[in-house]
Amino acid sequence: MRMVFARKLFWIYLAPLVAIFSMRVSSLEIFAAFEQAIFPYIAHTPLAQYFFDPSTPPEEIPLLLSSTTQQSHVEKIGPIAVALADLGHPVTFICGKAFQDYISNLHPNVHFYPFQGLDDKLTPEDYEYWMSLPTGVEKEIWVTKKVIVDGAPDAHNTYQAYFKEFRDKYGDQKPLISLFDSSVTGHHTVHLGVPGIKPDVSIGINLLPLLLHSNETFPPRYGRIPHQGPDAKVLHQKAYETIKQDDPYEWEVSQAWWEKLKEMGSPRQEFPQILDGMNRNADQLLAIGIPEFEFTRAELDIDVRYFGALTKARKDKDSAAILPSWWDDLMEAKSKGKKIICVSQGTVETLPEELILPTMKVLSDNEELFVIATFYNSEPEEVSGLVVPANARVAKYVPHDELLPLVDVMVSNGGYGAVQKCLFYGVPMVIAGTSQDKAINAAIAEFTGFGINLRTQSPDMDDIKNAVEKILREENYRKTAKKLSKTYDRYDMQRDFETAVQDAVRSWQKGRKVVKEEL
Repeated sequence: MRMVFARKLFWIYLAPLVAIFSMRVSSLEIFAAFEQAIFPYIAHTPLAQYFFDPSTPPEEIPLLLSSTTQQSHVEKIGPIAVALADLGHPVTFICGKAFQDYISNLHPNVHFYPFQGLDDKLTPEDYEYWMSLPTGVEKEIWVTKKVIVDGAPDAHNTYQAYFKEFRDKYGDQKPLISLFDSSVTGHHTVHLGVPGIKPDVSIGINLLPLLLHSNETFPPRYGRIPHQGPDAKVLHQKAYETIKQDDPYEWEVSQAWWEKLKEMGSPRQEFPQILDGMNRNADQLLAIGIPEFEFTRAELDIDVRYFGALTKARKDKDSAAILPSWWDDLMEAKSKGKKIICVSQGTVETLPEELILPTMKVLSDNEELFVIATFYNSEPEEVSGLVVPANARVAKYVPHDELLPLVDVMVSNGGYGAVQKCLFYGVPMVIAGTSQDKAINAAIAEFTGFGINLRTQSPDMDDIKNAVEKILREENYRKTAKKLSKTYDRYDMQRDFETAVQDAVRSWQKGRKVVKEEL
């Protein structure tokens, strides 16, 4: 009888407790979802007090959110601000005045706070000079120094002004929590020795693949998949040692960044490389996307949590209202079994002769294909030399949430925003890009089997054609894309950000308790 009673006791009482504890230790994401579902039913029981830390009402937790003054970043940080504001958080959103109207109209709980200095990331004269430079690494170096390095003091001063206002208003009665676009270097400064107020909790928002330096991967801009073999770590480490010669971009920008930090008062003699530091200079990193679309790292040494897609909904409610006039042609082509190919170049590398025009031309003789080209920054009539084949349609922009569910292959220069959308909808890619984050995006697509890496920004037309035909012919690309798409179902952006915020509040509360006990 005692044995039977003991077994019943274990299965009825102890086993569930062990399961809950194990879940909390092994998977914060699953535990957060479980806590959210079960807590209302056990809130007044001892079980709640033992296993769940009580949450602070969102309306009592003011948050700072910030983005670099760049459309492709603001349009990603914006939905995060809305998700947190919907929960009741008072949100202050720091950005350049160029996006004041957009941010001010996001949500009643979201309040705009301008960066000091330029309204945009560059002056009109800077834009003109930047666009006059030939495509290549020197152009990248120039604009990165101008925006990321030279813009750091104004951004630093803006944060310090806000931090002081927060401390003056709340003292130490509320935690100063800053969620920042990790490309805003003005937030990194206090973590690298520059004098100033430091937030109680800094949460970086990573809108790119991980840019960490690691002997498990090549440097991020190399665009190479990790070496597989017993000498892998040695080869990877050697690549970092020769980065000065092999990647003038990261070396020159890092040198300028280190000098700027010293000018701003940092006493340190050594700093991390600028790209590596963007992932490290925070208490926690929240990363867009899924860990399955990353290089394998067994020795990850920072706290990274993924939040999947920017929104759980798979459609923009207003997107149908701005569909192009030729939309019925697309639907007819789809109904006839034609393969839909989309080609686009994003917001930075926008020369159509590099990818869009060659793709339309080389696929023009295949009546089984229907090609959609989007220029994003230009109306089609503004594109010099544009000839639209019979099997193609063009537009400045088509909502991805409407278009991508119909697309069979995306041809792109591989900006992370486009990559994330294609992953979300399960659309395999042909990527032709080498600048910014595009080289590593293309390499990860190759590494995971999600797409084909053309390893150039201006591919030959035959290479584009062969890559598109290969993806259409070989089923494994589509299967991999669909498998990765399903992975996003594990995540909920609002839930995952709120979990991070509540964890930050609990950490701050525990720290205050320790200080009071010591006093």
